[in-house]
Amino acid sequence: MCPLRRNTLSTHFRNARFITNKSHDFYRFSDAALHWNCYVKWPHQGRLASMYFEVALQRSELTRSQHRKTLMKSPEVLVEYWFEMNEVSVMLRKSGTEIRLHRSRWQAWLDGAWRSECRPELEHNAVSECIPQLRELQLPESNAQT
Repeated sequence: MCPLRRNTLSTHFRNARFITNKSHDFYRFSDAALHWNCYVKWPHQGRLASMYFEVALQRSELTRSQHRKTLMKSPEVLVEYWFEMNEVSVMLRKSGTEIRLHRSRWQAWLDGAWRSECRPELEHNAVSECIPQLRELQLPESNAQT
């Protein structure tokens, strides 16, 4: 694997610090950016992605907030709505990625924009599997919370 400094380019997989045990075999990949092509081909990609997803699930259960609402929680996807930013957050177990969309883009994304906006293969396939469930979601009123 090839860890990089934090980078917001879509050619990288980035995660927040989620492993604090320095002796853990994935410690150096926690809070790191990895070349997307390296990450996708890495034999341990699924394990790291799943671990990151589980931490996100636990955080959503433990941290109650008036600023966000959990819209869906399944074994493969966690969807939250962030009121202050009017954003939908879609966290995917398969890829370990989080996709954030402004509310105004949500319907267009569901209607097909995701095909060109998701990274090929891994992320694209993960979203493809979840689209039927995502289409069933009802977003909260944007002014329901401030």
